Amino acid sequence: MKIIHLSDCHFIDPTPKGAAATSKAHPQHTLQNVIADINKWQSDAELCIISGDLTHDGTALQYGLFASTINALPMPVHVIPGNHDARAALLAGLPATGCDENGFINYAFTHKGIRFVFLDTLIEGEDAGVLCEKRLAWLTRELATSQNLPVLIFMHHPPVAVGLPFMDSINLQNAAEFGDVISMHGNVKHIFFGHLHRPCHGIWRNIPWTCGPSSYTGQPLAMQPGTGLPDKAWLEPGYGIALINENDASVCYHVETVPNPKI
Repeated sequence: MKIIHLSDCHFIDPTPKGAAATSKAHPQHTLQNVIADINKWQSDAELCIISGDLTHDGTALQYGLFASTINALPMPVHVIPGNHDARAALLAGLPATGCDENGFINYAFTHKGIRFVFLDTLIEGEDAGVLCEKRLAWLTRELATSQNLPVLIFMHHPPVAVGLPFMDSINLQNAAEFGDVISMHGNVKHIFFGHLHRPCHGIWRNIPWTCGPSSYTGQPLAMQPGTGLPDKAWLEPGYGIALINENDASVCYHVETVPNPKI
C-alpha cells in the first residue's frame, strides 16, 4: 500500500495581481509543484494524508485556496489540524473532514485491514499541542475497539523530543499520558507527524515514528539552544511516500524533494 504524506503547507492569502515579488515562493505554488510531482510519479498512491498546518492564519480565504489546490490530487485526501489552523474554519472549508462528539478533529477508518487514526492536537492560539482528557478518552475507546487491527496514528505535534530545542519546547505537552494510552493497547505500529518542517525518524516507547517534510519550506538543522536558526540554506519543499506492508503495517518511508518554483 502506498500512502502520500504531506505536511505544513502554510497557505497564506492569494498574492494580489501586480504585487511585487518576495524572496519566497507562495506556499500555493510550492504545493502545486509538489502535487505535479506526485501526479507524475506517484499517482498510484491510495491515500494522501496531510498532517496539519494546512494554512498559516486559519482564515476562510486560505482554506478555500487550499481546498481548490488539493483537488488536483487523484487520490482521497485526509487532513488534521496543526497549531496554525483554526478548527471551525477548517471544518467549514473542508466539510468532509471527520470529527468526534466533542467537535475535535479526531476520526478513524479501516483500509485494507489497517486502522488509520487521526488526532487533533490543536490548542487554539498556541504553538504547542495537547491531547486533553476528552481527546485521550476518545483515543482510548478507538484503540480498544480496534484491538484486533494494526493501527497507524497521524498527528501534528511530535510526542517526542528530537534534539531541536525550540521545536521541542512546543511539541505535544502531555506526551507521557499519550504514551501510556498507546502502550496500554499494543496495536499502534507507527506514528506520523509534522510540525518540524524537516524529515526525521526514530523510535519512542518501542513504536517507530516519522516526521514528514513541509510542502512549503524546510527548516535547517538548529540543535544549539539560544542561537536561533543557523545561517545555512533552508530545505526545499517535499513530501513523504509511505510504503505500508498490508500484513503487519510495517512502514518503509521515502522522502522526495521538489525544487522551489521560479519566482
